[in-house]
Amino acid sequence: MTIRLAHFSDVHLTVRPLGWRVRDVFNKRLTGWANVTVRGRGATFKHANDVTAALRRELATGHFDRLVFSGDATTLGFPAEMTAAANRLGVGDATLPPAIAVPGNHDVYVGHSARNRLFEDAFAPWQRGERVSADHYPFAQKVGHVWLIALNSAKPNFLLWDASGRVGGAQLHRLRELCAKLDGPRVVVSHYPVLMEGHRPEPRWHRLLDWAKVRDAAAACGVSLWLHGHRHRWYVLPPAGNLPFATICAGSSTQIDRWGYHDYTIDGWHLKGVRRVYDLATGTFQEAERFELQLPGA
Repeated sequence: MTIRLAHFSDVHLTVRPLGWRVRDVFNKRLTGWANVTVRGRGATFKHANDVTAALRRELATGHFDRLVFSGDATTLGFPAEMTAAANRLGVGDATLPPAIAVPGNHDVYVGHSARNRLFEDAFAPWQRGERVSADHYPFAQKVGHVWLIALNSAKPNFLLWDASGRVGGAQLHRLRELCAKLDGPRVVVSHYPVLMEGHRPEPRWHRLLDWAKVRDAAAACGVSLWLHGHRHRWYVLPPAGNLPFATICAGSSTQIDRWGYHDYTIDGWHLKGVRRVYDLATGTFQEAERFELQLPGA
């Protein structure tokens, strides 16, 4: 059996006005805003709306079986950004294929964004699936012979320089329960990578803090592939001594000169990937590279 997936990530959309409140001056949003506006990070996403519109057109006509979004829909996690991002990505649009989505650290930028479930509410149509409890994560969707498993690795952070994530023991326990009910290839969708390029852990303040426990739990659950974002340059990691399954980073779909998404065809346990990058001159995506993986667990 063969299925096709479109994997995109880290679009970092924003709006004006953002809807500032007094409390936002005393949390991480103020320094985040300064990083975007004063230090120029926002300029690298100045075409994000146009790129997202082109991406949405391509997703609607690409004959995909499922869309996979691995987080960071917003820049600072404001409610106005979340609503706009969901609309621009086409959440709830019947002309698009079904989708699965997880939040990134920018979507839970501050504590009340996570507590108020801004991402889960805005992306509700992309958050449907099978669960083992009333807890929201993890959940699973079956696409052909493949199970996609949404695992939340994002968390709010208080320190200005902290962009770390964590899955947590309780969610890993539910992952084990969920996987016990699944058969065939199991693909985790999460924001954070297990390992970065070169099969190395990310720097302390940017990494998945419990990456080793997550890796071991995913391996014990029979996971064959881990799809993620967070790092804005795309890369592929085949299984290695410290990584029992393959991982693929989609990079940022909207950042200048890094923009792109992945088109996966999974035939049995074999994956063929196509990297499609945005061309500013034509306003369309063009094929750039191809890669293949044999998923472990066949």
